[in-house]
Amino acid sequence: MFKKIISFLLIFVLCFSVNSYAFSFPSPDWGELYKEKQQMVLNEELELYVEAPIDEAPYYGEELEPIGGAYIGTVPEDTRHLLLPVSSFLTNIDNMNQDDLYYPTNVLVESNNVVTMAGWTIDDLGKVDYNHIRRTLDNLSKYNKPIFIRFANEMNVSPIGDNPQLYIEIFRNVANMVHEYPNFAVVWSPNDLGALDRPFEYYYPGDEYVDWIGVSNYMVKYFQGKKNTQYKDTIYFMTGDYSWATNKIKPIMDFIEKNNIKKPVMISEGGVSTSNSYGENNEDWATPRLRNMLWYLAMKYPQIKMINYFDVHRANEVEKFNISDYQYAIDIFNEAKNCGAYIKEFGQNSDFVFKKAYDAPMMEAKDGVVSLYSFVYVPNQPNLTVNYRIDDVWYHMSNEIPYKCNLDLNSISDGWHTLEISTLNYKKAYSFYKMENYIEFGNDDSTVYNVQSAATDIKVYVNGKKIKFETSPVIEDGRTLVPLRAIFEALGAEVSWNSITNTVTSKKGDTTVKLTIGDDTLYVNEKNIKLDVKAKIINSRTFVPLRAVSEAFNLNVEWDGNTKSVYITE
Repeated sequence: MFKKIISFLLIFVLCFSVNSYAFSFPSPDWGELYKEKQQMVLNEELELYVEAPIDEAPYYGEELEPIGGAYIGTVPEDTRHLLLPVSSFLTNIDNMNQDDLYYPTNVLVESNNVVTMAGWTIDDLGKVDYNHIRRTLDNLSKYNKPIFIRFANEMNVSPIGDNPQLYIEIFRNVANMVHEYPNFAVVWSPNDLGALDRPFEYYYPGDEYVDWIGVSNYMVKYFQGKKNTQYKDTIYFMTGDYSWATNKIKPIMDFIEKNNIKKPVMISEGGVSTSNSYGENNEDWATPRLRNMLWYLAMKYPQIKMINYFDVHRANEVEKFNISDYQYAIDIFNEAKNCGAYIKEFGQNSDFVFKKAYDAPMMEAKDGVVSLYSFVYVPNQPNLTVNYRIDDVWYHMSNEIPYKCNLDLNSISDGWHTLEISTLNYKKAYSFYKMENYIEFGNDDSTVYNVQSAATDIKVYVNGKKIKFETSPVIEDGRTLVPLRAIFEALGAEVSWNSITNTVTSKKGDTTVKLTIGDDTLYVNEKNIKLDVKAKIINSRTFVPLRAVSEAFNLNVEWDGNTKSVYITE
């Protein structure tokens, strides 16, 4: 993994001027970047989760890493509003101007069994003083407390990111110093989105210099605080309707996965806009987003093992993130904090971790009950209702994240059953086996689709031969969608998949066809064809409208509505 990043860095290092900090960042492909961001915010998600033992969470053996669960904390500077108890504190060290914790943080760190996340802000790499850093680390070590050092954070939105080579050099030097101290851990922490032309790869110092990866994660209504935000900016920067923690975390999680980085992750600092300088009441907007942040991050990403909420009111900023002034927000924070998935104090683990139902081991019910949770995301639908059905009989309804359902095993007979979760026109079904006080879910062989348009009895014939599908075609909004690979391979075409760009490429003779998930443009050699339905993933298969099949290789496609049959001929 690191070799790939180093080779990439060596290429752009040649662009540096030895006499200045100037660095020429390559211009991104804005069209491709826009498509990438669209896929992150416009795809529906529906998944069932359960409570699992903490050893089911990923564990990397890094300094201060718990086996399972996540630290949860807030800012200790204002003791009037401190939402104690918490398991972590978020504080700040100011450049080369501060060599110890200020009051009241110093007293609170000494008197509470917490980890401290010290964000060490650096405005100018040229003013970094290693003697000052040594003195500060010595002073911090006297507390004899676990401390995260987040040095030179948010470099991808700061002038310190203008010179990536110098940034990496200084970060490595400081990391080596921090690693001399027991109970200290190094955090590399960019902004979640940052400047779009400054990818994370430019700044990653390497695995040996990083213990945890952090990220700043703020949900805002308006891009740069402006009400007249353009739609494209709400996509690029995931603001407004698309500003959800589980959306904004995707770029850094993709970076980690693509580079095979094995590190625990933290929300170094983050929050949801609870008010703004326009005088708006943000409660309706903030409520589901607070729940998304505090429930869903730990649910979907068990490698996230710390969340620090920035409970601070800054009068000079358009959007405010403080929650301690709003009872609804305090209630959401405390509810999540006490749910069992978070760590109550340093040295402990959580009661459980979240796990996808079909990945979880056999579970024993507690007092006859198994807790189920639904991860649901539908673009532009902040307030949803999730229904649970067992063996096609309605069982439970929930109308707020995390859409919890307490399944009473005493009311279910031993043997195999089907559980279905649904919201709006989307549903997903799971099989599970119940034996006395135990339950286990089967493999993930389910499909998320529009209930009103499911069409599992559609038959497809290619040159007179009926095609067998692992996932059946569907009808969506009056358009028939079919599995691309099965049909194209039946036509003798080669099909390949690029998981990085989410692009399908098919070749047959002199014809090359390309189609990207979430895009409505079909590329046939040099010709661009606009489709009325976008390509999408259903049950891990690429589905395309019938028209795409016809246009791709100039085929004859006929639909028989009486028999629900599709006939494709060359």
